Amino acid sequence: MNISLKKRLKPFGLLITALVITWSSLAIASDLVVPGAKPAKLADGFKFTEGPAVAANGDVYFTDIPNNRIHKWSVSKKKLSTFAEESNGANGLYFADDGSLLACQGNAKRVVAYTQDGSDTNSLAKRYDGKKFNKPNDLWIDIKGGVYFSDPNYGNKELSQDGMHVYYIQPGGGDVVRVADGFKTPNGLVGTPDGKTLYIADIGDDKIYQYSIQENGTLKDKKQFCKSGSDGMTLDQHGNVYLTSGTVKVFSPEGRQIADLKFPERPANVVFGGKNLKTLYVTARTGFYSLDMAVTGAKREKPFRITIGTVQDKMIYDKKEFSVEAGKSVQVTFVNNDFAPHNLLFVKPGTADEVANLAIALGNDGFKKQWRPDTPKILWGSTMIDYEQKTVISFTAPEPGDYPYVCTFPGHALMMRGTMHVLPKGGGEKP
Repeated sequence: MNISLKKRLKPFGLLITALVITWSSLAIASDLVVPGAKPAKLADGFKFTEGPAVAANGDVYFTDIPNNRIHKWSVSKKKLSTFAEESNGANGLYFADDGSLLACQGNAKRVVAYTQDGSDTNSLAKRYDGKKFNKPNDLWIDIKGGVYFSDPNYGNKELSQDGMHVYYIQPGGGDVVRVADGFKTPNGLVGTPDGKTLYIADIGDDKIYQYSIQENGTLKDKKQFCKSGSDGMTLDQHGNVYLTSGTVKVFSPEGRQIADLKFPERPANVVFGGKNLKTLYVTARTGFYSLDMAVTGAKREKPFRITIGTVQDKMIYDKKEFSVEAGKSVQVTFVNNDFAPHNLLFVKPGTADEVANLAIALGNDGFKKQWRPDTPKILWGSTMIDYEQKTVISFTAPEPGDYPYVCTFPGHALMMRGTMHVLPKGGGEKP
């Protein structure tokens, strides 16, 4: 082909490429939304709506920040009501497994939990390193009950902290840890149902970052997911990420934009709710909207939960065994009801005595190392905890077998032990 002919055909090649991209995006978008569905305005008259969260029955709660209110949309009654007044500028919301509603109260510079009737709040985080937060904005609760939240500084002249960061409240209302920094303005965030990945929006830099979530809640492997800002975020069943930036932009798990959903007003935040999570709810400035979807929101598999405690003055665990299916998410709450300090370590099959002896061999270094020897035979476990303390141990059940758990304080393993029976998938589970 001669050069002049190439030049004449080049514009047509670009046009063909553009058409292919457009058709591809439209085809994917049509797979997401019910054919013919349009955004429906459910309520209006607000000043600035934000922070939608879905309750266990599908009802959607959202905030009207300037009016200091949290509203509830009843899916069954198709009716709006006020859940809480004087919300201290509540912004992002998220429901905990126990039914309490967590909120970022920007004006009060804290994260709180509302009771189910909205009449009371319990402060979960007020300070970090002795200083108040800037203005907590958005939050997400992981499978262990730990809480991630962003802390930008909208509307304040000075920073309370030394920058705008993301924090983690350890499970059970534990210590607050700073887990991510280096942002211009962190805002929306959301994690995957398996608890392995966290997305954080840096709206000040028009970027979405992706992190790997570690066992202790810290983050690593930061990488740019896509080039876009976002106020709020949610996920669908396929792992697609829904962002709010002028429109609702949808990105594949690989970070490729696959749809652009337009609403009558600029969306601020988004969540799947309603029956079977098949409706997309959008808070958009003065209005609250819905859109019928062909996909469902991401559903978190409920972990197998069990509480194992110590028995006062008897040097034993109150549960000697339990069973769980292989591959199941497991959450063990370990509670020390005894006056002596104890730990709980899960070890490889047949290695309980060996691990206990390795702990004794630590000698004077035992207290410093929490009586936890450096050995791959320990799979998961806690530190030593004192009387009336508790901690959460989370993991995925391994391949089938009998896995012992023991306390490795010298001499305790003689009586303080039990067995986790891991059954083949489909074998059922019995506590």
